[in-house]
Amino acid sequence: MKLRECIVSPCSLRYVVDALDIQSGVARRQMMDEEMMTDEAAIRAYYERLEQYLRVVSEPVHMVAVKNLQFRLTGLKDLQTTLANLEAGHTLDDIELFEVKHLAMLNYEIAKQIAALTLPATLPDLEEVVRILDPEGLRIATFYVYEAYSERLAALRKALDQNPTDEQLFVQVQDEEARIRAELSSSLRKYASAIREAHRQIARIDILLAKAIQTERCGWCFPTLGEETCLTDMWHPEVEEALKSRGKNYQKNTIRLGQQPTILTGSNMGGKTVVLKTVGLCQYLMQFGFGLPAKAAVMRPREAIYCCMTDTQSMQEGLSSFAAEMRSIDAVIRAARAGQNILALIDEPARTTNPIEGTALVSALIEVLKETGISILMVTHYTIDAHACPCLRVRGLENGVMNYELVPARAGEVPHEALRIAEQLGIDPIWIEKAKQQI
Repeated sequence: MKLRECIVSPCSLRYVVDALDIQSGVARRQMMDEEMMTDEAAIRAYYERLEQYLRVVSEPVHMVAVKNLQFRLTGLKDLQTTLANLEAGHTLDDIELFEVKHLAMLNYEIAKQIAALTLPATLPDLEEVVRILDPEGLRIATFYVYEAYSERLAALRKALDQNPTDEQLFVQVQDEEARIRAELSSSLRKYASAIREAHRQIARIDILLAKAIQTERCGWCFPTLGEETCLTDMWHPEVEEALKSRGKNYQKNTIRLGQQPTILTGSNMGGKTVVLKTVGLCQYLMQFGFGLPAKAAVMRPREAIYCCMTDTQSMQEGLSSFAAEMRSIDAVIRAARAGQNILALIDEPARTTNPIEGTALVSALIEVLKETGISILMVTHYTIDAHACPCLRVRGLENGVMNYELVPARAGEVPHEALRIAEQLGIDPIWIEKAKQQI
């Protein structure tokens, strides 16, 4: 899947992507069209390159040079139509020839800056393109049909200057300029693939630089690849920002996931859904080559990520919340049985039905998914037999303060803290007292 397809994930992937300081629209569009990486070798190679960018942006001595490089990257313009015309054998107009010249000169300047910063890049040599479009050797990023291209054009223009109303001279000048444009376009055509590659590589430099700057500025980490997932002191950046805006601190958490269901329980308002979203966000970020909001991370690439964590309802299909949820989870089961290596994040399955059937459905779901050997993190409030699966719970209220730390839990252990939390919130005491009597 492409990034533009995954960005709608409920894990807030869009929040991280939108925060990238990318300098050109070309680079942002290219990034959105990138496929989610699933090959371990490709992921390692990507992070090795990104690590080199991080080292550069982390050193204060490079700050001015990095700013200058970012300024240069703002000059990257969308040449897709121009390149398509060139490759198709069309004659480029003055604007298109200017765009090609500007890119070739930009490529030269960025290559110099990249080399000075010892950053990895494979920019092609477009100096012959510059020579073709800059016959006077002025290296000015403008273009018109120079008289240096043709002695005949120089003579015709001089004659037209002396006889500005001579229509025949005007037509001859236009014809000669058209001939030169066609000749230039023909000369440039053999460099079309190199020009396209420069366009792509400059955008890639913009993306890598923005990711490195984000990682360094936010204090994120790069992952290592392993057989299981272990996120140490992870946090959700969007939730963290929201808490900071209210003068509150974010409590980071650590979690380990293997190739079986892991059950997460805890009190209401215990941050369980945030844990699910943080795990999902980190998985997406790793497979699209971003830094991760964690102190350290060991991750395993997945073929797909399933996020069953929203109370969706499809009006077009006439699906209730329960029906939409069941179909979403059924897709997880089908993918698992097909042998796909997936990560499934399931938030309180069957919560919209009655507790008896809900408990039965969740217990059966764990039993079914345990047989598939896929990695699952599931939140539930139901008291269930977890069939020897790892169980975690949010520590909960301690001295009137919520502790969001994840700790091991006994199978079937579900905290009953809803009434205590309601009391802390100042909810009507008579209502709470009557609920205690029912219990």
